Amino acid sequence: MSWLRDQCSLLGEFLRSDFRRSVFWCAVGLTAAFALGLGGAALRPELAETAIDAFTKQVAQAGVLDEEGGMFVFGLLMNNWRAMLLSAAYGFIPFLFLPVISLLVNGALLGIMASYYMTHGMSMLLFLAGILPHGVLELPALVLSIACGACLCRNMCRLAVSSPQRIPMVELLGDLLRVLVLLVAPMVVAAAFIECYITPVIMGLFL
Repeated sequence: MSWLRDQCSLLGEFLRSDFRRSVFWCAVGLTAAFALGLGGAALRPELAETAIDAFTKQVAQAGVLDEEGGMFVFGLLMNNWRAMLLSAAYGFIPFLFLPVISLLVNGALLGIMASYYMTHGMSMLLFLAGILPHGVLELPALVLSIACGACLCRNMCRLAVSSPQRIPMVELLGDLLRVLVLLVAPMVVAAAFIECYITPVIMGLFL
């Protein structure tokens, strides 16, 4: 237990460091992407239809649905955890900031989905019921994992140009791993169970 307390203490220090700026700007980017997706889909409804169709096919192929078409909790958990890890791991590629692309795509997709609900005469309460129960955990987990990727990418850039602001990779990777294991992983697990067992019930109240 003392080891876990030490790790949590180190995590707290890292979250209070410059990393919180990465988290803040990733949250801003997600919100901006949502707004762009919402506005773009409202102007071009046919693009929203195409995006929703592609997303539906992707979900069907991702192994997250059971034989009855419902969410399969283990498949959903593995799919989401893999996505979070990839979002962070993309940061190993310097200069391109690929994690930010993942952030923008996810935010825009949420905006497109919201627009889809509105243009098809469905209640926004239904949309929120389908997003918020698990989204209150899954979206912060997404922001944290992408902030890890962005932070890693920034340090890779500093290492590539021998910047004096670079951080030793062992130290940084230890901090990022604590974020992923102690924060992101539990949030993803909880969100998967909520999405499978609680979100459908709440959505049913608005159908």
